[in-house]
Amino acid sequence: MASVSRLVRFAVLFAILGPLVSFISASPTHGKHPSPKYPFASPKCRRPLIRKDWRALSTSEKKSYIAAVQCLGNKKKARSISGIPGLKTRYDDFQGIHSVQTPNIHWVGHFMLWHRYYIATYEKTLREVCGYRGAQPYWNWTVDNNSGKDMSQWPIFNNQTGFGGNGVYVDGENPFGIPERSGGGCVPKGPFAWPKWSVNLGPGDSLAYNPRCLTRDFSRPMMKWATPALVNWVLDVNKYSDFAYRLENVPVFTVPNVHGAGHFGVGGALGALGDVYASPGDPIFYLHHTTMDRMLWTWQKRNLPARLYDVGGPIVPFDYTGPNITLSFKVGLGKLAPNVTLAQIMNLQGDILCYDYE
Repeated sequence: MASVSRLVRFAVLFAILGPLVSFISASPTHGKHPSPKYPFASPKCRRPLIRKDWRALSTSEKKSYIAAVQCLGNKKKARSISGIPGLKTRYDDFQGIHSVQTPNIHWVGHFMLWHRYYIATYEKTLREVCGYRGAQPYWNWTVDNNSGKDMSQWPIFNNQTGFGGNGVYVDGENPFGIPERSGGGCVPKGPFAWPKWSVNLGPGDSLAYNPRCLTRDFSRPMMKWATPALVNWVLDVNKYSDFAYRLENVPVFTVPNVHGAGHFGVGGALGALGDVYASPGDPIFYLHHTTMDRMLWTWQKRNLPARLYDVGGPIVPFDYTGPNITLSFKVGLGKLAPNVTLAQIMNLQGDILCYDYE
């Protein structure tokens, strides 16, 4: 009787735990020997890169990152591989791929996941082509906004250990009415000032080789949108599709959104970062979008593993009544990286991606 009783207890236990074990073992992102810190990590991701806020990097780490970005923009050290006519460097490749795909990667459900893969590929290229040993940093603009300091004093705009500051003021068209624009001309100092750095594509969707200086056009009112309160509002949803919608919000300049804050707070009306097609011409683009990827991972971690499988939102920009993206939806970067499904890049410690945030 005792042995029968034990069998019954085992059967009941298996009935309870069996589905959970099957779910975990079937997950393409779950490791055979998960660690407490990374319980859903793939065996391929044992030591994830740790991405840090720019201000948390040492001076030598900041200079190492900047040197790697400059390397990507050197046509002798990092020649273009995209096959897109007019592109000279690996840095051009990333700007060009973004420009070509811009009509299909904004105000869609896969906006953040496409950019997640894009940033990870950029990070990988910095390391493999230019010898960078660190991870892609992010820019926590909420800290700067709360500092009370003028934008010109923020660490990310430092001329020696940052990306240089605002452009010189020039008159110019302001069709969207960007408030208090204060620059628009060339960034005069720092590691990305002309002729040390050139933006080679654009303006707009032009892929013709057009070397020119990096421009910025600070708008303090736009930058003030990037607040902890707005970040919390974006995160305070239960569905991925709602998160994606709140992150980009509507494309007007009277409704706050964190995506637009970084682009137009720095790029304004005449700066590179405010050009929807050519915005990666400003290296700050990658830190801004890494911050938003960190937001997505923060949202996902609030309900794991369920949110490794939750996607939604339109395939066609603004088409909220049409078909939605699914985990099998594919994104790609041309010749820069293989096509992947969204399922493959939902987990930061999966088979494709391998990083985390500090």
